[in-house]
Amino acid sequence: MKQRFLFIVILFATKPSFSQIGGGNTFEFLALSPSARITGLGGTNVSVLDHDLTVQLSNPAALNPQMNKLVSFGTVVYPGKVNFGNMSYAHKFKIPGTFGFGLQYISYGKIKETDEAANVIGSFSAGEMNLYAGYGYQFGKIFSLGANAKFIYSQLAQYSSVGMAADLAVMVNDTAHNVTASIVAKNIGGQFKPYNKGVHEPIPFDLQAGLSFGFKHVPFRFHLTFHDLYRWDIRYNNPADQQQDNLFTDSSQLKPKAYIADKLFRHIIIGLEFNIKKVVRFDIAYNHIRQQELKLTTRRGIPGISLGLGVHVRQFDFAYAFQPLSQGASMHYFTFSVNTAGFIKKKTTPKQESQKM
Repeated sequence: MKQRFLFIVILFATKPSFSQIGGGNTFEFLALSPSARITGLGGTNVSVLDHDLTVQLSNPAALNPQMNKLVSFGTVVYPGKVNFGNMSYAHKFKIPGTFGFGLQYISYGKIKETDEAANVIGSFSAGEMNLYAGYGYQFGKIFSLGANAKFIYSQLAQYSSVGMAADLAVMVNDTAHNVTASIVAKNIGGQFKPYNKGVHEPIPFDLQAGLSFGFKHVPFRFHLTFHDLYRWDIRYNNPADQQQDNLFTDSSQLKPKAYIADKLFRHIIIGLEFNIKKVVRFDIAYNHIRQQELKLTTRRGIPGISLGLGVHVRQFDFAYAFQPLSQGASMHYFTFSVNTAGFIKKKTTPKQESQKM
């Protein structure tokens, strides 16, 4: 039972863009947060730019030379033995730009198989993976471009599917004013081998924008993320919210609520990151659509809030994020990164040795 619940949570509740058209895509795991830091900033963020390689799947334009020879591993602990993770590596070759490579995966474990009468007749396995490569290039003083190419494979019981997708991104980083802004088009592509022959399903395309800004001598940075910019109404139309008429009410005079503010804020994620001497990070964010989709009418909760912690020591970086879900469930994301270049000592010439003496 737990596996079924978490399967639904992963596919429908944790992605910010799901609403009245939820469940209309395949390969939905592509929309999940790729790292603990992104999770701590609300699950979607395209305005982080530093040495953190884990942001590549969020924004390939963020790939930069600071990530050279960086290796990153991340995993999420879900109840029900559902495991989701990401492994990545970045390299700066002799040509301009920075390359990133990785593998994103999700394993749903063993799931009970039932017949039409709900009798258990066995079990099956389910899993999906995304093998990706990306490139980021900085030109001028503030501009950068980036792209990811993805090869996607999904196996759900006896059904399998293969697809390809791409991310395209542009970023502006104005260090003089401490402002970073990005626009990213994610998951442009589709299936070329569907689960059922002749039945092609769309994949979770999204158009996102982000803005982050800070102030001199102040150790925190604000993040604003805007998702699902290609469509306005992503609100779930709950029949329970409909106005009810009665014998004394003229139904022709009832006007449906517009929910303008709710529809607007479902596109927005607000985050704040504290950075203490570039060693310790604290992240906190509010995701309005997650709060609205996961809240319960029977009890209070904070599914729209996410928290993160990061520690950077020399060439090592550890990050953790906590995100409440629903029904008492929660998500714990761990990411570990290491700069392998830090283990390689640079060779010194005899002239350099004599200068030291």
